[in-house]
Amino acid sequence: MNTKFYKMRRNRMVSGVLAGLSDKWNFDVTLVRFLFAIFTISNFGIGVIIYIILASILPTKEEIEAEMYGTGPRKRKEAEAIEDNDGWFW
Repeated sequence: MNTKFYKMRRNRMVSGVLAGLSDKWNFDVTLVRFLFAIFTISNFGIGVIIYIILASILPTKEEIEAEMYGTGPRKRKEAEAIEDNDGWFW
């Protein structure tokens, strides 16, 4: 079981922390946002501080998948050098 938390770019309103939590635990995004609002109001704004910390620490789901499957951008040293005398097509 993968226990890594992440943000999501899809379904986000601010930075995607709550969308990532709802995707992680298969809850509706609206329900997670509602529970977060109740938590924040009842604890005098501590939820906002926690949200800001998580937004700065958590990676996005796309970044995690790129690292896992190796689909991220190629490193510069792996790229092929282009010669000046190469033709247009060949």
